[in-house]
Amino acid sequence: MKQRKQRRDKIARLISWGHWFTFFNILLVLAIGTLYIEATESPGSALGVLYLIMSWLGHFAFLPFIVFILLIFPFCLIVPYTRVLRGIGTLVASFGLIALVADALFYRQYGYHLNTYSLSQLAMDAETVFAGASFVILIGLLLVFVILLIFELGLANIAWKRLDRLQARYWGPSLSAVFVVCFLGSHSMHIWADAVFYTPITKQDDMFPLSYPTTAKTLMSKHGLLVEQRQEATENLIRRGTDVNLVYPARELQCARVSQAPNTLIIGLARFDDATVAELQNEFSNLQAFKNTMLGHRNLSSALFELLYALPDLYQPAISRTQQQPVYFDALRDYQIEVSLNRQLPSELWPKAVAEFTSFQLAEPTAYIGIAAATRLTPALKRVLRYQIEQGTQIMLVGLTPHQAAGEQPYAQQSMRVNFVYSDSIPIQNHHIASLTDVMPTVLANYLNCVDDAKAYSIGVDLTNKPRRLPLMTSYGNDLVVYDREITSVIYADATIETFSNADLTVLPGVSPATPVLVDGIRKLKRFSQDGESTNTDE
Repeated sequence: MKQRKQRRDKIARLISWGHWFTFFNILLVLAIGTLYIEATESPGSALGVLYLIMSWLGHFAFLPFIVFILLIFPFCLIVPYTRVLRGIGTLVASFGLIALVADALFYRQYGYHLNTYSLSQLAMDAETVFAGASFVILIGLLLVFVILLIFELGLANIAWKRLDRLQARYWGPSLSAVFVVCFLGSHSMHIWADAVFYTPITKQDDMFPLSYPTTAKTLMSKHGLLVEQRQEATENLIRRGTDVNLVYPARELQCARVSQAPNTLIIGLARFDDATVAELQNEFSNLQAFKNTMLGHRNLSSALFELLYALPDLYQPAISRTQQQPVYFDALRDYQIEVSLNRQLPSELWPKAVAEFTSFQLAEPTAYIGIAAATRLTPALKRVLRYQIEQGTQIMLVGLTPHQAAGEQPYAQQSMRVNFVYSDSIPIQNHHIASLTDVMPTVLANYLNCVDDAKAYSIGVDLTNKPRRLPLMTSYGNDLVVYDREITSVIYADATIETFSNADLTVLPGVSPATPVLVDGIRKLKRFSQDGESTNTDE
């Protein structure tokens, strides 16, 4: 009995040591966390600042605490030996701190957090400064790790030797209560902010590493709370659905070059009917047709815009005013990848920024992307196509405007469908619905390895990746359309919604997409609009 009691007392003392060791590391992590705050713009409101402070205290207290619970606390029970436990705690804390320091420094430089791609990007950028710079960075991080290891070992020993004195303090539980209140309070504030689209709070979502704030969507799906507030904010968001305050690109492109990139030819055809597709497949055995729905646009100018910019047409007026060329042009030019435009359609149909553009005129390009647009597949274009296929060039032919009659439901999938033919070497997945905005992200994935894939410059997705999750929202003029597997919903400029069945086009009275679907769809669609996440008038 006495031996068992001694073991319990020893374990209790080790757990108490672990609490204080974690507490001191919380203070250290909070200090490192200020690097993220200093590198990010101000929230812009008093409520946003309050949330920032609470989130900082709650989040950076939670990280060391969860590490203690998962990695140190079990060893207190399994291996109740002080020296072993202090050694384990020192290693765990040192590895965690060096990862946090590296992430904070990377965030300050690039504006996003460490991942597998960003490590290679950091090494590539370092090598552009001088040969061997990436090795110097590695040595620097190892040196910092050794310093942290020595510091943590000293901290662990001090916490153990002065444990009795620390246990006599009464401010430990009070500070712990502050951290808990801040953690719960910040999540509660984020739920409200997400419900009413309060941007000064929601724009902080990606500031801290490993941060996953609770959303109103999650809460509503479980408990049905905040429905009225979210419904009101949703109606405001829908009314402003096609308003654009352009921010293009959404963030600076961070792209690495893909080695051994192929050559690609993209041909957009105003008229690309089924007979032409059958003719091409009979003549060129390596071409295959997309079996599901590819959405075109009934306005030829808008179709060209969507193809070239990989953005829906709601951005067309704003891009036209600023006359910005596609932002990926600069990245391709930097990596000596030639882009050429063959305009067989009238110049006034093309976006103004590329109306006079022909090519980069690079002296020694490493690869090229050719983009041609014509009314139909002429014999001259077919000769070019044959030559490029013989040269091993990747081919994509896509219709720009649908050749089917609009019918009673002009936005129905079958009414907007265009043909899409591509080389069988391109591993396009079984997407239920694709769009003209997906063509360039699919092509550019062979040339640029970008952070967040194409999200910095496009609404579209790489069709060679896993199929997108429906529903898909897009725009046609001032109308927004939500495509799902069974139904399609049209959101008109006056915020009225009409939904019809995809099978027989029957209008379904009283049916509309769920509120979270509408909100998330509009948010994604307006990624390049500064007010894309907010309808709050109190900002």
